[in-house]
Parts: sequence; structure tokens; C-alpha cells
Amino acid sequence: MEGRMAEGAGIDPAALAAAIEREGFATIPNFVGAEDLERMRAFVGRAVEGSGGEYVGFTGPDAVEGSGLDELANSPSFRSLMEKIYEAGTGRAPPSQPFYQVLRCLTGQGSRRNSYLFHYDSYVVTALVPIMVPSSGLSGDLLLLPNTRGIRSNYLFNVIDKLILDNKLSQFLLRQLTLKGWLPITRIKMVPGTMYFFWGYRTIHTNEPCDPDKVRSTALFHYANPHKDVKVPAAKRPVGNIGLGALATPMRVPVANVHAASTSAPN
Repeated sequence: MEGRMAEGAGIDPAALAAAIEREGFATIPNFVGAEDLERMRAFVGRAVEGSGGEYVGFTGPDAVEGSGLDELANSPSFRSLMEKIYEAGTGRAPPSQPFYQVLRCLTGQGSRRNSYLFHYDSYVVTALVPIMVPSSGLSGDLLLLPNTRGIRSNYLFNVIDKLILDNKLSQFLLRQLTLKGWLPITRIKMVPGTMYFFWGYRTIHTNEPCDPDKVRSTALFHYANPHKDVKVPAAKRPVGNIGLGALATPMRVPVANVHAASTSAPN
């Protein structure tokens, strides 16, 4: 991987953590170099073509093998950066946990279905790198309500937070208030190749849709689930509009189609 990550120079994890706390997010411009970005875009292009021009998503490094995103997920320097941001932001020793990695390709009619879904991540640090962003029309801006909760010491409080947020009424109200401009939303017009960091666990966030004939593709790397060791049995009856079993998994924008690494048209 070329770019700022490969160079490793001039990157201050403590300053990034301070910016996230102060501004709600932090950035490293040109984190992914031009050649690597083109390789990722080619991967996304084949995936969208293979899905018939509809939304497609991938989970894990094996599913994006050959794109360069798998190399980033396995990069010791990138992992060290995420650990140091976590440590600077929380004052805690970084846990030995793998990344939860997702590649999302928003396009077609699925663009709206996979937008305005407000959520907290289950992981403390979220790193997002845009691969393709429309330059005109609806571009799928990243929307944040930064740092609206702390890291819950008790898993039950985390469950309550998510139940309050993940229901039809709350989602409807958040969408309407956002569309009317009545919420203090931090709107990020993303630049491909720039890496964006925020406290995904503490921040309510979502994306706007993009036009159905355009492609908005982002790669996400989630790190440090504070409730990783909590075991929650699957519930027979749902609570609200989700089951208790779902609360043990990352609360995120859904990935509609997950392709294996052997898929002929990779994402």
C-alpha cells in the first residue's frame, strides 16, 4: 500500500484522538495513494457490474482479496495506528481484537433503502475510507451526531441505547429532523483516498443516499468492541423491531449482499 499509511510520517494518533473528541471526527488526507485507489475502484466496479447495478456489500478481508483493502486490514502499521488512537482517546490499553471490516457499494434502487439508517457502532473506533464518491447530484454525505454517549461499562445500558435508537419512531423522527435541518448534524463531504476517523460507538451516524445511477463506495474498519465477551442468548420473541440476539452483533447499516472471496465479480 502506498500513500500516507505506507510512509507513516507525520501521523500523530494523540492529535487525531483529540480532534475526534473536539470536532467529532479526524482525517488523514491522501491516506490511500492513487494507484491503490484505482485498484480498489476497479474491484468496486466489477462488484457493481456483477450485482446488476444494485447495492452490494462485503464483510471481512477475505471477501475483498486482491482489492488492496485486505492488505490494509492486515497492515501492522494501520493496526498500530488504530490501537494508538483508541489508547489516546480512552486511556485504556488497546484490546487484542481483529478489525470488523465492511465494504459498502451504494447504488441503484438500494441506495435509498441503505441510507438514513441512524445507528451506533458496536466498536469504539471507526475508520472510513471513501473509494468512490459522486461528484454531482446526491453524493451520499456522511452524517454524524458526534459523541452523544460514553462507553457503557454495563452491557445493559448499551442495549437500552440501541433499543431507543433502533425503532421505527426514532428512525422516522431522526430522518425528518435531518431533512428539515433541525439537528446539529456534522455533514462530511468525503474525498476519496482520505481516511476519516470517529468514535463509532459513541456517535449516532448514517449516510445520505446517492443518485441511483451513481456509485458511492466506502470501506470501514471497526476496532475494539467493549462488550465482546458478553454472551446474549437468541430471543424467541423480538424486542421492539429487533431480537435480543441481534443486540450481541454490531449495530450497523445492513450489508445487503455479502460475496465470498471466490465470487467471479468481486466488490
